[in-house]
Amino acid sequence: MNTGDRPILWRRSARARRLSLRIDPVLRQAVVTCPLSLSLKRAEEFVSAHSVWIDKKLAALPAAPRLVPLQTITLNDHEITLHHDPDQRRPALLEASRLTIGGAIDRFETRVLFFMKHHSAISLPPQLSQHAVTMGCRPTSIVCSNARTRWGSCARTGRIMLNWRLALMPGNVRDYVMIHELAHLTHFDHSRAFWRHVERFHPERRDAQNWLKEHGAGLLALG
Repeated sequence: MNTGDRPILWRRSARARRLSLRIDPVLRQAVVTCPLSLSLKRAEEFVSAHSVWIDKKLAALPAAPRLVPLQTITLNDHEITLHHDPDQRRPALLEASRLTIGGAIDRFETRVLFFMKHHSAISLPPQLSQHAVTMGCRPTSIVCSNARTRWGSCARTGRIMLNWRLALMPGNVRDYVMIHELAHLTHFDHSRAFWRHVERFHPERRDAQNWLKEHGAGLLALG
């Protein structure tokens, strides 16, 4: 279909009764769902009629952090500057506030991402465990994942999943996500009792939620 330079994902659905349009903030594209009976011409006209809205929404998406030499990132509340040393044998070396990536420059971003994921897998579970002690609960297991649609999850078995990108957000926001998931060990729902439980341990949870709404898509687009 002719959509210009706009990134569009087209979906045909037997269950769809009408055209629908949404923006996927992670994939950074518009998603158009069409009924099976709809003509291609009608779908194109629909997208054309909403082109200004699509462009505005895509332009408003927060940018993903740039992983390039001399860029500064925040990792578990510590500012770290990225450096490149092609002669360094180690893929990544963290010294104080300096993270040096070795090897060819075309592997730079991949190696930064690998380091951050590894660092998160080590650093996030102890943080969650500390909150669990404060909240008087005990998860059965804690794992980090590369989920692209959620910051965390809690299974009925007590298994808690944490998105590795939590390490890149402000500490109070990271705390909120962890407390949110731990609260499900007491209330496996989003009832009023659940939110009261969350606010008992994180009174500023609405501020954290607002931060996630404003900046979260940029982090989810990373890696």
